[in-house]
Amino acid sequence: MKRGRPSTTGINDAVTIAKKRGCVMRVMYSSDSVCDFFIRTVTHVIFVRAIRFEKIILPVEEIERKCRENISELRLFPPSEQIQLEIWAYSKHGTYRFFRIDGTGLEEIPESPEPETATPAEGQTGSTDGAPATNEEGEG
Repeated sequence: MKRGRPSTTGINDAVTIAKKRGCVMRVMYSSDSVCDFFIRTVTHVIFVRAIRFEKIILPVEEIERKCRENISELRLFPPSEQIQLEIWAYSKHGTYRFFRIDGTGLEEIPESPEPETATPAEGQTGSTDGAPATNEEGEG
């Protein structure tokens, strides 16, 4: 794997994808940066490292082997149910694969992970027709 500056185009494209999942905050690049950006959702903070691969169709085990150092660095974040760690592999052609770091290694996740959504506050019902939510007594 090459060392040096990350591909700006690849990371910019990754940020565009990430915005579908929540609020994205980029990390200023430096030689000791652990992640490229993080995604803040209603329930989680997801730290993401985007890495370019020449052959993106590699088996998960091979990607895990090539990303061993990046995985170790991401695992420096304190373990928590609210913190998720991800590796996003991409090719020069703009193809992406997404992996979550779990206790045993990498787990491939769907191409377009679903955004986190908020659940209605206790005692309120959600509304999809644009009307304000009301509590059980019908007050707004």
